[in-house]
Amino acid sequence: MLSAKEINKLAIPAILFNITEPLISLADIAIIGQISDGATEAQGGVGLAAGLIATLVWGFAQMRTSLSAIISRHFGSNQLDKIKSLVPQTFILTLLIGLLIALSISYFYEPIANFLFGNIEAKTYEFSQDYFTIRSIGLPISLLIALFFGVFRGFQNTSWAMYISLIGGIVNIILDFVLVLGVDNIIEPMGVSGAAWASVIAQITMMLCAVYCMYKYTPFKFKIHKKLSPYFNEMLMIFMNMFIRTMVLNIVFILSNRFANQYGKEQLAAYTIAYNIWIFTSFFIDGYSNAGNALAGKFLGENDNKKLSLLGKKLLSINIKIACILMLIYSASYFHIGYFFNNNKEVIVFFESIFWIVIVAQPFNSIAFTFDGLFKGLGRAVELRNTLIYATFLVFVPLLLILDYITPGLHTIWLALSGWMIFRGLSLLIMFRKITTL
Repeated sequence: MLSAKEINKLAIPAILFNITEPLISLADIAIIGQISDGATEAQGGVGLAAGLIATLVWGFAQMRTSLSAIISRHFGSNQLDKIKSLVPQTFILTLLIGLLIALSISYFYEPIANFLFGNIEAKTYEFSQDYFTIRSIGLPISLLIALFFGVFRGFQNTSWAMYISLIGGIVNIILDFVLVLGVDNIIEPMGVSGAAWASVIAQITMMLCAVYCMYKYTPFKFKIHKKLSPYFNEMLMIFMNMFIRTMVLNIVFILSNRFANQYGKEQLAAYTIAYNIWIFTSFFIDGYSNAGNALAGKFLGENDNKKLSLLGKKLLSINIKIACILMLIYSASYFHIGYFFNNNKEVIVFFESIFWIVIVAQPFNSIAFTFDGLFKGLGRAVELRNTLIYATFLVFVPLLLILDYITPGLHTIWLALSGWMIFRGLSLLIMFRKITTL
């Protein structure tokens, strides 16, 4: 039998480390909203730059998914010795990719920003560039941290990632207050640049902690083998499929940012607030999906289809309950939560006009994230890739364009996003049932 204790042991720490990053982003947005000059433009600029950073990290951190799937499968079959050379080789590849991307995007930021986001107000663009230029220093570090967390998850332990994330989150928030707002007669307020430096310093702290945990608690080391691991090609194939999937996913968020930006700075700021709440709740729900990721790979290694089917049912039930609790919390705080981020009345009106869509979408998000995690653990990257492609180009893009033509506004973006999530979740649910009944 599959016990709740076995799931919770992985899921609860995963929830805590999952929500740390969006909590940091929420803290950044809230604290930046308190600066005295151009708070609305600053929130919009940081929202655009942070969205691009998230796009890059989500895309290139898929090495974590492929490595985690292979490690968890070998953990289940008790054959970890076979993949010891794969881990350091994957870290080297990830570091090189991270450096190349950070340097390229920083150098060409202006044309890339104009292409992705459309025409940006001068002040909003200035804040966006300042934030991204500094945050790009931490981009390779973010990819390495994600890979460390993938190793830990494959090793059936999410607690180490939780502790590391909490340490990084605390460092980031403390430095946010100190660097963004300044300290009287000691530190001058740095505004948006201060928020970016706070994030980079927190990332360095997290990476050092991750190195310590991997050396102390796992059999994996950074010993380099000249001969490629026999599992390197499998890892690359999973990565490439997940990378394509994530790039398509990021088309959705880039289009969302672009449309929000064209509606004006107040609507962009309102979208940024709603988007960060959406991401926070998504990662919260995704905590149990991380447990599913680790356990699905383990059960695959054990050839236990019965446990795999039971795992899917239990995770779905738990995640829908979590979604319902979040719906109640958000509904109760509907007319208060926006003021935590911005005191601009116009921004709040726009935010409150679409927040109901974010709330209603939560159960559908829970279905999509549940089976995302399970399919990642099984290494079924092709199905994940194809489902997202269909959801994006058959559901999201047509809905976005049609609704924008009929009645443009933030509700256009959020209704399209909701339809996109519904399609993803139901498609994966049907496929999972077919897989587990074979």
